[in-house]
Amino acid sequence: MRTIPKILEALQRRCRTARSRYLREFRLAHGRLPNLKNPTDGFDKLAWLVLNGDLSSINHLGDKYEVRTFIRERVGEEHLVPIIGVFDRFSEIDRTTLPKSFVIKATHGSRWNVLVEDRDRVDWRKIGRRLERWRRSDYSKIWNESFYRGLKGRLLVEPWLGGPGGELAEIKIFVDEGRPLGGIHSSHDDSKYAGFDERGRLVMLRKLPPGPYPLPARYAECLELATRLARGLPMARVDFLESGGGLYVGEMTLMTGAGLHHTLPGPPYTGRYDPRAFDRRPIIRE
Repeated sequence: MRTIPKILEALQRRCRTARSRYLREFRLAHGRLPNLKNPTDGFDKLAWLVLNGDLSSINHLGDKYEVRTFIRERVGEEHLVPIIGVFDRFSEIDRTTLPKSFVIKATHGSRWNVLVEDRDRVDWRKIGRRLERWRRSDYSKIWNESFYRGLKGRLLVEPWLGGPGGELAEIKIFVDEGRPLGGIHSSHDDSKYAGFDERGRLVMLRKLPPGPYPLPARYAECLELATRLARGLPMARVDFLESGGGLYVGEMTLMTGAGLHHTLPGPPYTGRYDPRAFDRRPIIRE
C-alpha cells in the first residue's frame, strides 16, 4: 500500500508545470537556477531556449526523418545514414524483411531508440509496446521544448552501423554563428571520449585510462560539413557517425541535453551567440 507521503509526492509531481519541472531539474543538475535575463553561460542559453524560445518554425531539423532533406541539400546523399524504412506505427514493420541487427528510432524525440542485436531472439512484443508508447507521446511536453513541438510520431528503421560490438565512432561538432568551435570524439562504448577545439587541440577529457587520444582522421572534414549544415543559424550541433569508411550525419540539434547535461556544452563549446537571436524570422538566414 502506498504511504501518505508517497501519495502527496505523486500529487505534487502531477501538479507541476513543465516549466517548474524544468527549473527543478536545472537546479539539481547545476546547483542553481538559470540566468534568463542575461544568459551568457552555455547552460543558461539553452535554458532560455527551452523556456522562452520559439523554434517551431525550424522543427524539421528535430525530426529524424524530415531533416534528411535538409542534409541532402546541403552536404549530399553520401552523408545520410541509409534507411530501411519509415513507418506510421509499429505493426507496419515486417521483421522477416529486416537484417539480423538494426536500430529503430522514434523520429520526433531524443534518445527514443531501440538497438536490436538479433531480430529472431528479441522480444518483439516488448519493444513494440515501448516504441508505440514513444510514438504516441508528445516529446515536446516533457519540458515544453518548441524545437519538438508539432512533430508527427513515426518509427525510422536503420541498419546498425558497425553492428553489435563493431567499430562506430561519434564526432559532435559545435558551431557558433557560422564558426566551428570544435567537438567531442567518442567511441560507441564510451571507452574513448575527448574534446578538441577547432585547431585540433585537446580541451576536454573524461577521467579515462591514459591516452593517447589522437585527433580523428576526418575531424577537419567534420568541421567543414558542420559549418555548411549550420549556415544561417545562430548556433547548432551536428553529430557525425563514422563506420566502415563512411561518414554520416546522425543528428542535428540546437538543444544539447536541453541545458541539463552536467558538462556540455561547457566553456569550450558555448560560443558567443545570443539565444534571443532565435526570435528573428526567418530563423535560418542564408
